Amino acid sequence: MKVASLLLALLVLTGSTVDAFQPASKAPLRQNAKNKVSPDSRRTKGAPLTKVDMVAINPFLNAFGTSKTPEAKIDYVVDRDYTVALTLIAVGMWLTLFHPSDSTFIDMLGGGFHLWFGSFIGYQTMRTRVVFNKGTFELKTVTNKVLGLQRDKGLKPKEYTNYVLGTNNEWRYDTFVNWDFFPSIQLPILVYFKETQTPEYMQTKGSLGPHQMDRRDNGQMHWFPAFANVKQIREQFEAHGCTKVGSVHGEEFKRQ
Repeated sequence: MKVASLLLALLVLTGSTVDAFQPASKAPLRQNAKNKVSPDSRRTKGAPLTKVDMVAINPFLNAFGTSKTPEAKIDYVVDRDYTVALTLIAVGMWLTLFHPSDSTFIDMLGGGFHLWFGSFIGYQTMRTRVVFNKGTFELKTVTNKVLGLQRDKGLKPKEYTNYVLGTNNEWRYDTFVNWDFFPSIQLPILVYFKETQTPEYMQTKGSLGPHQMDRRDNGQMHWFPAFANVKQIREQFEAHGCTKVGSVHGEEFKRQ
């Protein structure tokens, strides 16, 4: 009798141990106290662990993740270029210190103007970025509190609208009818482009350039100091299919 009882007890223990190592049944998903499906109950047999599963196993792993939604990426931000600003400041210092002309007053006046204008362009170089989005060309402002000493932490639309027209500083590529660099791409001071996005009743007329006076009545002209890498700007204008009339200034006689 005792032997039979021992055998029965062994069979019960063996059965419960085997059940503990058996694969999960195909019963419906169980829910926890908060009526949420447990992460491990969603997994199929042999499926690799996901991030949700790992966090369910060890909640501390979530400390190394991020809950922020990634920001929309900008296609291309042109590198800044301090050449124009530094050149103006250098000329201003030369006029102020060495007085090359016969008039000290004119030298001091010219030197002061170059120093002021060079500082202004330098400030714009630190705070403004030339941006090529997927479908638009845009001028943006950096969000850094300290300018010029840190990498760009972020970009935002310019605080002030276009100073000539009062419109946003953003233009579609398919509205470009011309672009160029003055006086030349080898010695860039101004970046120029012309677009038809601006309503005709808001457009102001004008012309620019010693060789290619764009007097066509077909859009609004814009120009800004070359405070960004003009070679990169040219590459992006061409890559985005921006219409160009004639050759780039400085390459009129370049052999094909």
